[in-house]
Amino acid sequence: MMQRRALKLIPVILIGLIVLAPLTVALSLTEGSVNFLRAFGDSSGQIRTLSLSIVALAEASGKVNQDLTPKIRELTRELVSYQNPDGGWGYFPGSVSNVLDTSYALIALSKAQKYFEGTDDFFTVDDARKSGIQFLLNSKTGNAWGYVSETTPMFYPTVLALWALGENGYNSSNSVVSSAVDTLDELPRYIDEYTALGLRLIALKAVGEPVNASEVEQVMTLLDGNDLSPTQRAILTYALTLYSEPTFEVVATIARLDEIKHTGANMVFWADTPKYPISITDTITPTAYALLAITELVPPIKEVAVNPNEMPCDQLISYQNPDGGWGVYKGSPSNEKATYYALLAVEACYPAPTVVEKALNWTEKRFEENEKIVLNESRLTVGYYYSLMTLLHFNRLNESEKGHAIEVIKSVKLDTGKWGIAELGPQPSETAMALSALLALGVEASDPDVVAAKNWLLSISSTGWGLYYQSGLYPIMLDINVLDTITVLKALEPVATKSELESHLQWLISQRMEKGWPYSREYAEANGTTLLGRPRVDLTVDATLLLLRYGFDYTEETLEFVREARDSGMISNDTLETAFAVIYLSSFNRMPMVDLLDVRNALETSTFEVLCPETRKEDAEEVMDYLRETFGYRFDLGSLSLIGRDNAIVLAGFGDVNVSPYNRYITLDVSGNSIRLNDITYPRQNTVLLIPGRTAGGVMLFVLYDEDSSEIARLIFKIGYPKYMQGPAVVVHYEDKNGNGKIELNEVTAETVG
Repeated sequence: MMQRRALKLIPVILIGLIVLAPLTVALSLTEGSVNFLRAFGDSSGQIRTLSLSIVALAEASGKVNQDLTPKIRELTRELVSYQNPDGGWGYFPGSVSNVLDTSYALIALSKAQKYFEGTDDFFTVDDARKSGIQFLLNSKTGNAWGYVSETTPMFYPTVLALWALGENGYNSSNSVVSSAVDTLDELPRYIDEYTALGLRLIALKAVGEPVNASEVEQVMTLLDGNDLSPTQRAILTYALTLYSEPTFEVVATIARLDEIKHTGANMVFWADTPKYPISITDTITPTAYALLAITELVPPIKEVAVNPNEMPCDQLISYQNPDGGWGVYKGSPSNEKATYYALLAVEACYPAPTVVEKALNWTEKRFEENEKIVLNESRLTVGYYYSLMTLLHFNRLNESEKGHAIEVIKSVKLDTGKWGIAELGPQPSETAMALSALLALGVEASDPDVVAAKNWLLSISSTGWGLYYQSGLYPIMLDINVLDTITVLKALEPVATKSELESHLQWLISQRMEKGWPYSREYAEANGTTLLGRPRVDLTVDATLLLLRYGFDYTEETLEFVREARDSGMISNDTLETAFAVIYLSSFNRMPMVDLLDVRNALETSTFEVLCPETRKEDAEEVMDYLRETFGYRFDLGSLSLIGRDNAIVLAGFGDVNVSPYNRYITLDVSGNSIRLNDITYPRQNTVLLIPGRTAGGVMLFVLYDEDSSEIARLIFKIGYPKYMQGPAVVVHYEDKNGNGKIELNEVTAETVG
């Protein structure tokens, strides 16, 4: 006896310890209450609270980011071990079997058995469940059940027995069930009317017996009041969710539960204040029912397959140096070529204006310095070429500056259409860079230098290009390689025909190895040993894209190679290879980058801006007040022009923003009176869209709606819906069902899309 009393005191002690312990991470109600039941679900020593913990955890499985199967199995094995030889369970382990606790145990076993599939314990659980059902059937007195066999039937054991039988396959067409249902309302209750109402609705749902709509309305009325204990509120809320669509009225009942929760030590729980003559604070019962209610509204977390074409955007951006540029390798000095391709890749990822602007500022400084080097050394450098191409791509040069760049490039040519190094003479790579730059600057194809450059490049080789050296009358092409060949072919592409380039294209194809293109297919070490080159992602992607434009298709082989290189870590810390992996993968379908749950989690801990056009400023101010009340004072108002920088909630019209740069996996088309979201059509009137987005600096929540739907948009935040949202997107819609023209909570629904 003393041992049981000690067990019953444990929850009281735990409450103090948990509340005093701080939360260390942002938690949803679901995750937090799961953590509590995992830790303390069997702490009271009572069969019914142990059983309720199993039921709640089983229902939450798949709706939280943790595997609950081991814990469900552990608690279920414990419950089975407490079964008495007669098939029933008592209030405590080893005490006399009774209908009430046996019913709780049977509900738990019905929920838990599937978690034992494929294990040796499956049939052990099944046998325990079947013998428990038999005990329950044998304990019936007349048409209903007393607390123990052959005692006066009572409401509480009967309603629990109905729930248990319903969960184990019995329905209202069964004579045992139907006779008990017919008798239920006539039985003495001896439990409070609110708990009785909730349990009655839960049990009748389990056996498939219809109920009057007025009873559900009564539950809603009760939940609107303040006279309920935490357990009563949790039971009634769970009952309501079983009978209601996920209207905002139902979401609001969860919000009321949220208001009375306790938190600490990464846990969420509810606790009843003891009333005389009871002296024990119950935390398990209200927490289990609250979790059951919440999980009815929370959609399952879909098991997302590993995205085969996920772009390593975050890794690439992390390689950016403090000065704004990228080095050839992570941490190496910033390099113009690496920065050029990194910026092209960042464009394919998601808006990152701060990252781009920082890189362009570095490039502008380098461009000035590189021009001095070009003029001092009288040769076109790689640094000058790539800094120029970067500024051209991002439109950072005016017409005067472009004209000056043309003069600079032409001033260092060795001869008409030839660029190189004075000591070695004209070179294919320098000439190709000059040709490419002149064309990008707007020089006509008929320009003498352009024509001469083309003719000279085609005349010096019938295969690839490398280091060119002319001694007397006999020119030599040394170190013919894939990099120089691709550089020349890309420069000639705008001015040469396929037939003119055919032999060079065939040479490039011949250099392909099993997986891709190396710098050289073979190379010799200093001792004369011949080795095979290593295929590189940057060269392979460049070659693949170039050859595809001429009708040679290696896209699938390259895709496999790029995936393998990404997943194996082969390209880690290599800016060029990582950038080209992003560029290539960006042309293929990708999996979602962001979920509304990511936004919800960020709202708990991060600073946000509420952005809007001037016409939505009043909405934004009210929304910001709700956010501050719910999540704390980390929200500031801002202009829509700030979009894309950091964490933000964007309140805007359907045509005010383009969502696609921030979420490439949501297809949105607004036309006339309809909205088409991911191939599903919705009415535009009275509809608000919640769409997550992502930038380099954080996450975004787009709240899109017409001005006449602003009350619906405000309501979303007023009832705290962002605390429960998840999924690829949500469509919130209002329908005036009662025709009074007023927006009421039971007329607003939220549908998860995707």
